[in-house]
Amino acid sequence: MSALTAPLTLLLGNLPTFVRTEVTRLLHTDPELEVVGAAVVTDELPAMARRLRPGVVLISENQLLGLEQLQRHFSVPVLLYSAQAPLPGMLREAARLGVYDYITPPLGTGSELAEWRMSLRRKLLAAKPSSVPVPKVEPSVILRRTAVPLPPRGVVVIGGSTGGAPAVEALLRELPLGFPWAVLVAVHLPESFTDTLVERLRRATQLPVMAATSGMRLEPGRVLVAPGGRNLVVRSVMDSPWVGWQTDFVEEPGLDVPSVDILMHSVVRAVGRNVVGVVLTGLGHDGTAGAHAIRQHGGTVVAQDEASSAVFGMPKSVIQSGLASAVLPLPHIADFLVRHVQPGTTARRGRSSFLSQPVQAQ
Repeated sequence: MSALTAPLTLLLGNLPTFVRTEVTRLLHTDPELEVVGAAVVTDELPAMARRLRPGVVLISENQLLGLEQLQRHFSVPVLLYSAQAPLPGMLREAARLGVYDYITPPLGTGSELAEWRMSLRRKLLAAKPSSVPVPKVEPSVILRRTAVPLPPRGVVVIGGSTGGAPAVEALLRELPLGFPWAVLVAVHLPESFTDTLVERLRRATQLPVMAATSGMRLEPGRVLVAPGGRNLVVRSVMDSPWVGWQTDFVEEPGLDVPSVDILMHSVVRAVGRNVVGVVLTGLGHDGTAGAHAIRQHGGTVVAQDEASSAVFGMPKSVIQSGLASAVLPLPHIADFLVRHVQPGTTARRGRSSFLSQPVQAQ
């Protein structure tokens, strides 16, 4: 095949199964497109791009943070898959890292789906140098990107009390690398035990874990632990080109500190429906009012079942109030979270990551 008719080569990122399927269908019918590889783990993008030298990279939002490293080593046009139309400010920032356009999920079937496929093809082929010249991104522009991290698509709030520390440890151990939502943890502990809990969780998971401080921004796949003796809240970030969230503290009286209810209420007010509340083992009913707020705003609540709970008080209160979207044994909660935030994936042990896999029937 001559250079004039050579197909556009694609490097695929961590995409939903249906997007991969549509790209595959295009390959079977379109000689102008050819997939040369797939980088489902963000860290693989730079090395695979250097080795395969694709004409375009097609990624999802949870891999945007990897573009900085990618463009430092190999300047390549990037087509972004987004669950919804990105905010203008986000697009302006992403354009500095080579993102020339984006696609969203198809809204229907039949003619609408056919139109979406045609749009996908047009946008892919637009990356050809003869169609849209892509200027090389200057390193100085790329380096400025690190000051404004992309926010997560949603937030998981994990709360517990008696037996909560080992329960959180077991849950985080099963969450994979590349988990696209932020994770907040509130366990009823005195301030002096904060460092011990953080270190314990760091040993259990490959996700970054740290004690929350005022003004710390929520990031995809990062675990922030509410310090003992203080009530953690989440507020919107104002000085950002897109909507984001950061931590803060409030002085609100209560028997349970850090309060799961206070944290959940603040997350719902700031984030909206993309919230999952997980109520683990513990004495009392902290987390029930927070679970009510989450469900009212369209979020999801998971309660640990009695058999795997050291003390069934907190999850029992949520369940009896009719607020639990799911009641699960502790070993099954991580897999539920992974499937919820990105359908078609499962939790894996060890060096795990988001991989497209069929969901087994329950």
